[in-house]
This record gives sequence, structure tokens and C-alpha cells, in this order.
Amino acid sequence: MAESIDVHDLPEEEVKFIKKLVDFLKEKAKMRRTKAEKKGEILFATWPLGVKGKLTRREIYDYL
Repeated sequence: MAESIDVHDLPEEEVKFIKKLVDFLKEKAKMRRTKAEKKGEILFATWPLGVKGKLTRREIYDYL
């Protein structure tokens, strides 16, 4: 997912803040993936209007 954020008009302080925020979110996602891999879970994408909580593989296939 290689997207870019245009920050050329922002002050230096705000650019640094955005960089820190993006780095934090990347690290958080990486930790979540690592945790799930250790537990043997599979992570599925979620959306606010979707399922709340976790689904097992069996629940997904039973639905299909």
C-alpha cells in the first residue's frame, strides 16, 4: 500500500507530527499482525459497518 501524503504546504512542525503518526500506526499494525501470527489467527479486514468482534474460519465458511 504505497500511498503518499502531500505535505508541501504545511509547516515543518505539522509534517513531523504527521510522520510520527504514520510511523506509530504502521508499528501498531505490525504488532497486531505479529500477535495474530503467534496465536495462529488469520486477520480479516474490518469496516465500521461490518461485523463487531472476531469471526472464526468455521463461522465464515458456515455462512457461505
